[in-house]
Amino acid sequence: MLNKFSSSVILSSTVLLNACTPYKSEPFPVQTIEKLPNVAIEFETTITKADHSENHYRWYFWRTDNSVETRNPQDNSSEEWIKLANGQVEYSIIFHNEKQAIDYNAVDLGMIGETPNWTMTTLLFSPEMMATLVSDRDETLFNQAAIHYKTNLPNTVFEVSWLPQMQIPAMIKREENGQMITTKIVSLEPAEKSMRSNSEASAYYHTVFADIGDKESDPFIKSVMHKLKGSHDHDHGRDE
Repeated sequence: MLNKFSSSVILSSTVLLNACTPYKSEPFPVQTIEKLPNVAIEFETTITKADHSENHYRWYFWRTDNSVETRNPQDNSSEEWIKLANGQVEYSIIFHNEKQAIDYNAVDLGMIGETPNWTMTTLLFSPEMMATLVSDRDETLFNQAAIHYKTNLPNTVFEVSWLPQMQIPAMIKREENGQMITTKIVSLEPAEKSMRSNSEASAYYHTVFADIGDKESDPFIKSVMHKLKGSHDHDHGRDE
């Protein structure tokens, strides 16, 4: 039987060995899972400018195996993407205060050059950036194993803390136009929670995008035109 001194030496040696073992970097595992776990998440995005001033935005994210909804509490609107059985993706922008929605089918999105990338929609960053990531350390976040990745592109800031169990980033950090943009999970909801922000949204009044031209004088349409993809007044800053 080992005495207390021998046990201490073995423990110390093990700790020292682990500390000296170099971390083995691995490339980011490009998504191959067909059915992603359902998630309901509150995120916060912080935009840090060159003068170190910050703007903070809270937003919400729901994902099922064939749909994604993000909700902006600032104007109480949602964006929703639904993947059809044929692989095409449809999109809606939903205005909860007005109980109205604008719907785009796959043809509409293609015509205005807004065909969604389903991987980016469901995982929140693009396959192109995934291909540049290599791991540099293991983490524990939200009581889960996590892996921190950095891009291997020179002179580029792009980092991800990835939750393999949930297949979602706990943190994304990137530099864009001289600003540092950091998005982090604030809270996780139970997976069994309702996967829509408003269960009554299906009863809202829906307008198809193809009919917008005939309704430009409608007060509601006029009030949201700057938020609609494919409109001349579309505020591209909203896509940040």
